[in-house]
Amino acid sequence: MKRWFWVMVLVGLAALLVGCGAGSGTVTDPADVQRIGPEEAKALLDAGEAVLYDTRSAAAYRSQRAAGAISFPEEEAAARFDELPDETALIFYCT
Repeated sequence: MKRWFWVMVLVGLAALLVGCGAGSGTVTDPADVQRIGPEEAKALLDAGEAVLYDTRSAAAYRSQRAAGAISFPEEEAAARFDELPDETALIFYCT
């Protein structure tokens, strides 16, 4: 249960980083961020339809993380944007 707490916390950060849910690909208003609950996130991950990214610092990631999460620190997002898959749902979380 605790690992899904991390998924629940700001799971909508995906939209802020990569423009999910915004028609133009750019989010300028936080209200435009697509948000999902932990049950939907878990279902997407279990079905192999999403990738889970931990946007906290690398040190925080090493300390504790959700099972299967990939480290993607927010401060590295711009430089690593090309690593993100195009055809898969992206779920980002932080605390």
